[in-house]
Amino acid sequence: MPELPEVETFKRYLDATSLHQRITGVDVESAYVLKGVSTRSLARQLKARRFESSRRHGKHLFVRADGELWLRLHFGMTGSLRYFKREEAPPKHTRVLFVFANANCLAFEDQRKFGEIGLLKDVDEFLKKRALGPDALDISLSRFRQIFETYRGAVKAILLNQNLIAGIGNIYADEILFRARLHPATEISRVGDKALTKLFRAMQYILRKAIAARGDARRMPKSWLLPQREKHGKCPHCGRELKLSRIGGRTAWFCAHCQRKLS
Repeated sequence: MPELPEVETFKRYLDATSLHQRITGVDVESAYVLKGVSTRSLARQLKARRFESSRRHGKHLFVRADGELWLRLHFGMTGSLRYFKREEAPPKHTRVLFVFANANCLAFEDQRKFGEIGLLKDVDEFLKKRALGPDALDISLSRFRQIFETYRGAVKAILLNQNLIAGIGNIYADEILFRARLHPATEISRVGDKALTKLFRAMQYILRKAIAARGDARRMPKSWLLPQREKHGKCPHCGRELKLSRIGGRTAWFCAHCQRKLS
C-alpha cells in the first residue's frame, strides 16, 4: 500500500513530468475510483486547464489546476502514476487517463480499485472535514509528544491513526518501531520522554530515507526490517526469527528480543 514515502515519490514524479501542460482530455476507464464527481464533470472541469503545482498531505496528493481547482488523488492499496507517450499502450490497470496537448498522457493506474480521484476548491477545508492529523514530516517534536501524552493505547495504533498523524501505514510503522527499539504493543503510558524523542527521530529518519529510495524496497538498507517481513524472516540485528502479531486489528512484524515490551 502506498504510504507517505511512495506518495511523495508520486508527487515528485508528477511535478517532473506533468506540470504546465494543457489538458486536452480526460478518459475515465473506471468511474468506480471517482469520488464526489461524475465522469462528465471531471472531464469538463479539467479540459483546457493546466496542472500548475502539487501538494502532499499524508497519503493524499493534491494537484492544483489553474483557476484554483484541485485534483485529489488517493492511491489506495495499489495505485500509482505513469507518464507516457500517447502512441504507447496505456498501463493495463489504467483507471483515469489525463491527455495533454503535447500528445503525452498521465495514467492513474490501480489494480484493485481502492484508490480515489476527486475535485476540490479548498484543500485545507478537505483536510479539516476528514479530520486528518498533521503530516508525519511536518509535525514538530512538541506536537508529537502532545499526541502521545493525550491518547491511550498501543504505540503502533497511534502511529497508524491518520486523525492523529497523517501518512504512516503498516509497513513504515513497523520500520519506525524497529529503529526505535519499541515493541509495537507497548502501551503509550509506558513510553517516557526519552523514548518518545527517539521514536520521533526514528519516524523522521525512516520516512526521509524511504523517500530518498523513491519508495522502492530494493533500494532501502538491508539492515531494515522491510526485507525480512515474511514467514521465517530474521532480525537484521540479532538474527532471531521475527514475530508476527495482530495489534489493534493490524498485523505487526517485530523482533521480540530487540524490541522489548515496556512494562
